[in-house]
Amino acid sequence: MIFRFDIDCKSVVYLGYSQIVGERRLQYIYQLCFIMFFVLLGELMEHYIPLPIAGSVYGMVLLFLALVFGIVKLSWVEDVANWLHSVMSLFFIAPAVAIIDIWAEISDVWWILAILMLVAYLVTMITTGVTAESLIGRKQKRSGGKK
Repeated sequence: MIFRFDIDCKSVVYLGYSQIVGERRLQYIYQLCFIMFFVLLGELMEHYIPLPIAGSVYGMVLLFLALVFGIVKLSWVEDVANWLHSVMSLFFIAPAVAIIDIWAEISDVWWILAILMLVAYLVTMITTGVTAESLIGRKQKRSGGKK
């Protein structure tokens, strides 16, 4: 028996709408290329700018600015960005394993590291909450108090 996969012409239902599978895959590749282009620009900036900032941070800031100023449309990167966000926890497996490997060196100060992480977490959550409330309040003022 011979099995043939002919997915280029078959339509599938994905997230409530029908798309051609081949076009959808190509769209993901284009979106990933947009994101990786900005990561590449960030890596170049890290190489030429003598600051201790990671190239990926430069790249994501550039992508954010391009989105804010309309140079890049959200639809150009949205699907792949959502997918990357959904699998982000997988990127933390390697650091967790590295912590296990260096446990002998940090076993005396683990509680200091835990307190620092808790403080950093709280500062991040408070800052995010205050910023979100500020932006929501500003948006409601512009719209005349309507939700």
